[in-house]
Amino acid sequence: MTDQHTKGDAAGGFATKAQEGAAAALAGARATADEVGARLPGIASAGAEGASQSVRMLQELSDPRLELLVAFSLGVGAGLWMAGAPRLVTLAALSPALLVGVAIASRKQSNPGRGPRR
Repeated sequence: MTDQHTKGDAAGGFATKAQEGAAAALAGARATADEVGARLPGIASAGAEGASQSVRMLQELSDPRLELLVAFSLGVGAGLWMAGAPRLVTLAALSPALLVGVAIASRKQSNPGRGPRR
């Protein structure tokens, strides 16, 4: 009977330690989530500001340079996709083409009477 009592005490101690560990992990996850939640608005606004600066710089480039940038970005993205690269990597390679498209579209909307830049 003593042997079973010792096994029961060991199992109870193990369960208690597991419960304490789970509680500590949950507290750590909550703290991390709170920290991320506090920083997220600043990160988002910095990203938006960086994107708008990029679009402004791209609007100043000539059309042939923008076309070259789009062609390069699409070529690299297509090559990565056909090679089976992860989707995130492929999306990152295609993002310059997206930014150039936004820059061209916003440039044409802001100056509708102006012809293409050369």
